[in-house]
Amino acid sequence: MKKKVLISIVIIVVILLATFGYFIAKDLLQEEKILSELEEINIMVNSSNINIDEINAKLNSTITNGDYAIVEQAFKSFLKDSFNTSIKIAELLNDERITTILTVENYKKDGKEFKETKEYINATKEELENCKKEYNEFLTTDKVMSYITDKGLDSYYTDWYRDELVGDMESNQDKTIENSIDNIIELLNKSEDIIDFLSENKSNWEIEGENIVFYNENLSNKYNELLDKLTEEASDGSVTYNKKFGNYKLPESWVESKEHSTNSKFFYIKKEDKQKERPNNISINEGQNKYAKTEHENFKKAILNQFSMQIGEEENVKLTANGSNIENGDVVYVFNIIEADGVETTQYYIVGDYKYILIQKTVFEKSDDIDNVAEDIVNSFRWSE
Repeated sequence: MKKKVLISIVIIVVILLATFGYFIAKDLLQEEKILSELEEINIMVNSSNINIDEINAKLNSTITNGDYAIVEQAFKSFLKDSFNTSIKIAELLNDERITTILTVENYKKDGKEFKETKEYINATKEELENCKKEYNEFLTTDKVMSYITDKGLDSYYTDWYRDELVGDMESNQDKTIENSIDNIIELLNKSEDIIDFLSENKSNWEIEGENIVFYNENLSNKYNELLDKLTEEASDGSVTYNKKFGNYKLPESWVESKEHSTNSKFFYIKKEDKQKERPNNISINEGQNKYAKTEHENFKKAILNQFSMQIGEEENVKLTANGSNIENGDVVYVFNIIEADGVETTQYYIVGDYKYILIQKTVFEKSDDIDNVAEDIVNSFRWSE
């Protein structure tokens, strides 16, 4: 009788283990589905030809069930809100009216009081500032976690949401959009100075043909000075470096390190860091690959595989990756590595046809300056004709 009881217990345990294993496998499958779905969305968002309708269709759909569906919907709601904010920012940054403020056509249409122009400038600046604030909020962990708070989920799901989907957002901030907004606001401020000048001196100028003519030479000189300020670089004092593969800009406070540079790879350091044994530095070089520009997703996968082989099973090495488009429309993939000793390396791959530009930032001592310089290089880069 004891033997039969023992057999029965064993059978029950086997059934329970099989059932438990089934649910674990099912959960893992749902987790994998979410991660795969988000990777697809990431590729779509970073495509050179973004299809907003297809992206929104993905963000509005749910491919899991149960508690995982709540997790999926929460993160997709966050993505949808941040995506819509990004689209709004893009529309503002690409508003053609910004480029027509200081044209003769606008002078004729809205001069000499420029009421509509002033209203437009102020409204656009305010909208850009609000968008920048909203966008920066989306880059915080608290904001992403707010989408899953009070959903009544077990801590396992909220922990998985935080660890697998959110990660450490504050350690990998991309300031490209913020810098672009600041540049446009600066442009609007300088344009506003010119419009104010014209309205304040409305009785001292006229439009003749396609030109504005001043009755006073001093006012004409002042107008030209304001125009000169408008055409100055946002970070005045920058130096343009021209190489065989393209050109890019750095501030004057940074110089090319001749002793470390070669004919194909160029290193830059801050002037005041010349005597340091291990200065923060940025290097730039061109590379070749087997992928066309339209196959940039495959290029990204190849780089990730390369990193996986290099890092192997090393402990305390953190790798993060993301992608976006720089100001000239090129795709750039950013890989950030933090080693056990605290040394941080960020690699920016600007993708071309069967080639790429690698801009590598190596940080031994934490500095916001080098972060901004690297991003400025990336956004100012232009391929050689």
